[in-house]
Amino acid sequence: MKNLIIIPARKNSKRVKNKNLVKVLNKPLIFWTINYAKKFDKKIYDIVVSSDCNKIKKICDKEKVNFLKRPKKISDDYTSMHEVILHAKNFKEKNYKYIILLQPTSPLRKLSLLNRSIKILNEKKSFDSLIHLAKDSSFTGAVKNKIWKPEFSYNKRSQDINNKYVVTGNLYVYRAFLYSKTVKFPRKTYALISSNERWIDIDNKEDLKTLNYYLNDTKIKKILVKSV
Repeated sequence: MKNLIIIPARKNSKRVKNKNLVKVLNKPLIFWTINYAKKFDKKIYDIVVSSDCNKIKKICDKEKVNFLKRPKKISDDYTSMHEVILHAKNFKEKNYKYIILLQPTSPLRKLSLLNRSIKILNEKKSFDSLIHLAKDSSFTGAVKNKIWKPEFSYNKRSQDINNKYVVTGNLYVYRAFLYSKTVKFPRKTYALISSNERWIDIDNKEDLKTLNYYLNDTKIKKILVKSV
């Protein structure tokens, strides 16, 4: 049974205009995720790019990957990514084992990441999905009525913050049965924790600057270009 790789890339973005088309190493940002997905065996993986953008369609045509025109009703700021997955999966009308979501805004992925994730879910039958995480040592909290309420005590050091993780955006894997006719949310999600590799989830212009800074490191550039 095959697996489906979905690359979501809607047109509008508030913080960085057309961020999926921003040039990185002289290529549109989305190119690097398409390039990553194409490295996997076509006999095992189908690829579809879900978007409402004609410029992204042209990139898909050039790269010879399936483009799925996303309807307006699931192309706004309030659309759940699960709605996008359901639309793409039902459009393909195939029985898949896994659905893999690759966000163009998180392009720094090792090639081994996807294979490792599939292997884990093949072995861990009780898990419905898998998510890639990185350790987070930041001090966070809430603000209510201008009052700061930290999650941690004031005398705690950042190196003492344990069991706190942030989603990298690099990869999400779901068992396809969760997206039959309606969305069934995972009951149990496997936490695949990053081994201190660099990652980026581009949400604003500062994140783009960080990505360009990372790419000065030849090892990181190699991950993007060659995915090894």
